[in-house]
Amino acid sequence: MRSKVTIKDVARHAGVVPSTVSRAIHGHPDIGPETRARVQEAIQALGYRPDRLARSIRQGRTQSISVMVPMAGGDFYSRLINAIDAALGEQDYDAALFPLLSERRLQRYRDPDALPYQTDGVIYASLDPTHLYPGGRVPSHLPAVLVDIHNPHFDHVVVNNVQGGRLAAGHLLQRPAPTFVIAVEERFNTPFASGVFRERLAGFRAVYREEGVNLPDGHIYTAEFSWESARAATRQLLKQAQQPFNLFATCDLFAQGVIDECAAAHLELGQDVRLIGFDDQPWAAEHGLTTIRQPIEEMGEAAAKLLLERINDPTRPIQSRSFEPTLVPRTTT
Repeated sequence: MRSKVTIKDVARHAGVVPSTVSRAIHGHPDIGPETRARVQEAIQALGYRPDRLARSIRQGRTQSISVMVPMAGGDFYSRLINAIDAALGEQDYDAALFPLLSERRLQRYRDPDALPYQTDGVIYASLDPTHLYPGGRVPSHLPAVLVDIHNPHFDHVVVNNVQGGRLAAGHLLQRPAPTFVIAVEERFNTPFASGVFRERLAGFRAVYREEGVNLPDGHIYTAEFSWESARAATRQLLKQAQQPFNLFATCDLFAQGVIDECAAAHLELGQDVRLIGFDDQPWAAEHGLTTIRQPIEEMGEAAAKLLLERINDPTRPIQSRSFEPTLVPRTTT
């Protein structure tokens, strides 16, 4: 049976001391490119695999990160989690996923000994620790980064949702018509409301107000965050609206429900109904959906890097990363 390759074997093969191999593996800047290349060649030639357990014990770390999300599934969270995991993997970290799902689960996760806090840090997606926990502090005082939430007390990564709403409004105003909105209903008396859909709607309405165009409250429909709820809201809207009309869906999931309901009603998108969504999910191009793109993968990568930086330097100043959305015009408008 072949014995396990050790860091000493790699050092001998590369012609360096073991401490140089260790520094090269962990990206220390004092290792020159030629030495680093020699170490990498030795690692590949010998098939060396670092002993993560021994390193974790030595450093007092788990080499894992908890990612807390409001729900399981959904295009946004799937893309975000994959991006976070890919960025963590580059630093030999793993991501553990913890969907909140319910108030009952949230109560369990308020216990400092709960599973999410047995890692080196936490990324919160669309969740604000200020609303989740008594006193607004993460249990066990773990390092934390927020995605899709602005909070001056934590490192955070956001997209400019107000600007996204403004882009949607400016685009629809180029073809004047009665305008409607189907917005995600956010319950702001619960810990699960992020506020992003409210921001998108606020930006949208601001442009109409600035241009002196009436957008009545009765033209704003709200629905639970699901495809079925979006279809139900669209059916109600179609009873009121006269074609042609403009429609802003505050997420692509809702736009998908609108697309399906318009097809059932034999309405032509881009003519009878001019539709714009928000997200630019992978299927949007196939359906010709005009939408507002938010850079989800870039946001996930930024969040992972911010958390690893926070773990390595807990005292550094709070950092904020803000991304700008972009308009992606297609055939539905």
